[in-house]
Parts: sequence; C-alpha cells; structure tokens
Amino acid sequence: MVRFEWVTFPPEGRYSLPALKFILTVVVIFLLAAVAAMPRPGLAQAQAKGEVVLLGVKKADRIGEKAAYPDGKPDAVFSLNLAPRTLRSNVTSIEVRTTSGPPIVWTTNPRDPNARFLGVATARRPSLVINSGGTALSVPPEDAGQLLLFASDDGRFSEPRRAYQVRILYEDGSTSVIPVRADIRAAAEGPTDRGAAFGVRMSAVLKGISNFDAVNPGREIKGDDKADGLFVLTVEAADKEITGIQIQNTDGERSVWDTVPGSKNPAIGVAFMSDPVRLLNRRNGSVSIPVKDRADLYLYVADNGSIAKGNTSYRVTVTFADGGVSWCAATKPVQETRPELPPGPQPRPPTASSPPAPPAPGQPPPPQAPLPPAPPPMPKPQAVTSVNFLATWLGFAGTDAVGRYRELKPDTEADAVFGLDIDINPRRAITGIEIQSLDDPKKTWSTGPTPAGAWGLGVAYQSSPKNLLNNPDGSVRIDLDRRDQFLLYAADPGNLATTYHRMRMVIHLDDGSSYQQYVRTAYGTTPTVAPDPGAAARARGIITCEFRGFIVDLVNSSTRPGKDGYLDGTFFLQLKVDDKTLTKVEIKDSAGKVRWSSDPKAPAMFLGVALYPEIQKLVNLKGGPMNVPVSGRKTFYLYAADNGLLSKPETKLTAEAAFSDKTTLTADVIKW
Repeated sequence: MVRFEWVTFPPEGRYSLPALKFILTVVVIFLLAAVAAMPRPGLAQAQAKGEVVLLGVKKADRIGEKAAYPDGKPDAVFSLNLAPRTLRSNVTSIEVRTTSGPPIVWTTNPRDPNARFLGVATARRPSLVINSGGTALSVPPEDAGQLLLFASDDGRFSEPRRAYQVRILYEDGSTSVIPVRADIRAAAEGPTDRGAAFGVRMSAVLKGISNFDAVNPGREIKGDDKADGLFVLTVEAADKEITGIQIQNTDGERSVWDTVPGSKNPAIGVAFMSDPVRLLNRRNGSVSIPVKDRADLYLYVADNGSIAKGNTSYRVTVTFADGGVSWCAATKPVQETRPELPPGPQPRPPTASSPPAPPAPGQPPPPQAPLPPAPPPMPKPQAVTSVNFLATWLGFAGTDAVGRYRELKPDTEADAVFGLDIDINPRRAITGIEIQSLDDPKKTWSTGPTPAGAWGLGVAYQSSPKNLLNNPDGSVRIDLDRRDQFLLYAADPGNLATTYHRMRMVIHLDDGSSYQQYVRTAYGTTPTVAPDPGAAARARGIITCEFRGFIVDLVNSSTRPGKDGYLDGTFFLQLKVDDKTLTKVEIKDSAGKVRWSSDPKAPAMFLGVALYPEIQKLVNLKGGPMNVPVSGRKTFYLYAADNGLLSKPETKLTAEAAFSDKTTLTADVIKW
C-alpha cells in the first residue's frame, strides 16, 4: 500500500521538515550531475586550443586520394597549430571534414575505407609525410605544435564558401574539434605562389627591321648602309654585370650574332632603350653593362635575310661577370588584323557635332542610305608561349632515388644531380624531361617511356628535394604558370665525374612543343667570358656541397678551434678527383667574400673539417693548411659557427676546395 502525504507550507513562509528534505535531495542530485558532467583532467577540452588554416592548393603533389604517393594532382594544404603546453598525450588521429556541401572526410586512420587519405608533416620537415607507411599516427606533444596537413585536391578546395572542421583524437581518448579558417593572403596570391626569389629574369622581343644602321655582317662595329634587325632585351637582376650577349636561331635559317671578342660571328650593337643611337660596345665588340635593377636594351644585328623573311625563331643568351648564364626565347609581337574596307570613298557616319542638313522647302526628305554591315570581329591574338630555362650539372648529392634502369628505385649509388630553372608563360604543363649525352647517343635519362633504353629520371622541387614528383611509372605532369626550380636525379654511368660530357636537356610541354638547351656546369667559366688570368686553375673533378642544418658544437666564431656552447652549421662536402692533396676549404657568400675557412684570416671564421666516417674528429684541429690526400671520392663534414647567414633561407653560399697544385673546385651550396 502506497501512502501519499501532502506537504503544506505554513502561512509564515517557512518550510516543513519533509519539504526541506525533498529540496535538499534535489539540490544534491543536481550538484552530483554537474560534477559528473565536468571534463576530467585526462579528457580536458583545453587541448582544443589552437587553430587550423587552409593555406590553399599548392603545386606540391605529395600524396594521393587513398595513399601517400603522388597522384598527379596538386595537394590542398592545412596548417594546424596546437598549444603544446596543453597537450597531455600523443596525437593519434586527425580528420578533416566538410561542414558544407556534400560530406567528404580526409583522415589519417588507415582503417577507414570510405575516407580519403590525409598526410601529416611537421613544419620543421615539411617534405616528410610521417604517416606515409600506412600505419597509425602517433605525434608526441613536442612535435604537435605546428603540423601541415596534405589532402589531394578534389577540385573544390578553391571554392570560397566551402567550410571545414578538424577533429583531433589523442592517445588518452580525448578529442578536439577546431573550425578551419581560410588564409585570405594565400588565396589572393594564388595556388602556385611559392614566394621564390630568382637572380635573373629576362624577356626579348624581335621587332623586325629597324631604321637604324649600326653594324655590318663582320666583326667591326660600324654600319654598312643597310637597316639593321632589332631585338629588344629586358634584363631584371640585382647588382649584375652583363659581359656577353648572343643571339642564335632555334629553327629556320642558321643565324648567330654575339659580342664575344675574337668570335667569327657577326657583331651585336648594344644600346640603352633610353639612348638608342649611342652604342655601348667597346672597339672589339664586347660589352660591360651594369644592371642594378633593370636594363632595357636595343640589340642591332645585320640581317642575313632570316629576319626579313620571318621564318626563323631566335633565343637571346646573356652571360654575367660572375659566370652566370640566362637565356630566353625572342618572341614576335602579335599583329592585330583589321577588316579591309571596300575600295572607294566610304560614307561618313553622322555625328552629334555635324547633324544632316534639313531638306529644302517643298522637297521630300532624301532616302536614308542603309547602314554598312558590321565588320567581322577581330580575331583574338594567339598567346605566344614564352619558355626560358637553364639546365645545370650540379654533381652528386647524398640521395639514392634512381638506378641504371627505367624504374625509379635506388641502386645503392649516389645520384648525379642536375638543376632546372624554368619560366613558362602562359600556363603550361611539363609532360616530359630528357637529358641526352651528345658524346654517347645511347646514354639518355628520361621521365617517359621513350626513348627505348633510357634510364629513369627523378624530378623534385628544389624547395622539397626528397619528394619526387614522378608518377609510379616515372612519368610527370607538372603544371607551371610561373618560374620554378627543380632538381633532377640520374644514375651515374661511372664516368660523369671523370670526363667532360656534352649534354643537353629537352623539355616537353602539354601543347606538343619541345624545348632544348645545352647543360652547363655550375662551376668554371663559360665560352662567352674570358677567364681571369689571376684566378686559380680549375681542378679536373667533381665537387658538391649541401647544408644539413645545425647538429653539433665543435667550433666557435673566432679564427681558432674551440666549442662555444652553440650548435654549428653543418655542411656535407663530396669530392671526386684523382691524386690530389686538399689544403684548404672555404665557404663564401654571394659577393664572393670568404666567411668561413679552414685556414682563416680575420674577419673570416674558423671552418672545422672532418673526414667521413669520423665525422666529429676535425682533421684541422690545430688550424693552418691541411694536407689530406684525396683519390677517388671522399666525403667531408664542415662545421661553421652561425653568423646569421646560415639561419636565413635566402642566403646563397659557395664552397671552394683548394689543392696543393694550386687548383680549385667550386660549387654552389645546396640548402635542403
């Protein structure tokens, strides 16, 4: 039997004892529920402190839709910033999910068959996808401060209204959900903005036959009473000096002009656009033209008939005092076509200022002439593809990506490395790259299935040198609408370091066109610049130097050995010479000034040199000249105290090795 008891409130406003018990019970239950709902320390939502930014679609292709290999599509990149101090356990899973439009999920969880793959890299090593092996993610708190997330573009990341959120799962079972915001600045710059700075940019235009006579078909800088052909050259560079100019045909009739003293080719007359009649040439035809920021030049040549006929294309090559070479194709201005009017006088359309005369009194108005038919629309000028690229043989690097076969797989030998600096306008896609030996026609490296017998060629951005852009079959398709730089990896046939090879590089584009250029070395002089008689002779061999970051503390900022408590900048130097004795190694800045030396004189600082495999045992511990025998290939580690230059990504450095026979080898430092 259930008994009900009514509780009445006294008129004085006081509660009876049963009523107080009931209220206290309700309050206790409420407090317990509130305490139970509070997050426990291990599941604290404080771990959600951070932000996620969509940086946009970049040209890097690191991952595919379902796995960590390139799929030929650019990747969308997110920047995930967490507060490491609030993290109490490892990050074990990251998920990006759309919150508008069709639901799509990208995840690091390899067990989710319905989701797309999400690659993760740390900001310190952006080229290394840490979950590339298909295993579960595990990022410790100290590495989770700033992460980069890569998702293969599904074609909709550029939509401004599309929204996302990121869900993070931790090892202790807690989760964080962070909304994604877009980087407006990155979106404005476009998906292919890499922010790279290049030393030289060039453009050239063939204007045709001018009304000026400056040169003749010979070497003398004087006229021949015939109008000269005219090219307009624009060079953009910072503190450079032009020492040589050459114009040559790329198809059609053979044509070569240059400013090289002693050359057998006809001369080029050079003048500033602002003063087109005052030539800058010396008596021997050579030039020395400083370029602070930009130089606009007129190039006069004696026409051999090819310019007037208009059936030949040309390129302009410029050599600088520092040994650098740049070139570009000479484009032809697009001629606008206008519709031809019929012969005879044409009717003048009436205007507001000249109204038609009124008819005479009593006369009917004259019949109005029918309006002439509208002229056909002018055809749009076709875009002219401008391709400017420089191919460079860099030597060897500490990578093993390819071998002496078509497949892209290592062969336990260091790769030969070539540099490609290319500028294409308008947007085009590179569909193939070849390197051909002119001394041995059978020796070819290629990214495509042809030619038969070619070895594989690995391709990577210089900013991400260990992430190949090749598809699984070795082919490439790289969209390019601005200038960019690449490293090309090729297997060494065994004689690239001991003999001088003549090679050329061929670039194939998606419109069916192909462009080629001879491969030059990164060291030594070029045919268009006379060598400095006071400079040291170049040794016969190969040198490469890579900056590997800050590793150990062996040297200081003085001219003597000794630790200083700070990590040193470390260089990886490889030499391949025959029977030499290494006496000195130096690192120079972009101006050629010695900043570190194994035998320094102030203000240069001490450069520690160690011979592999004893990489922390300096061979120049006492300072002064070294006497290290080198026969074949040797690997050295160089240690330098940072003076501020090593920490700047834009710093350009050069390594020079000097030998006892007064010869040297020089190479640009590769910064990974």
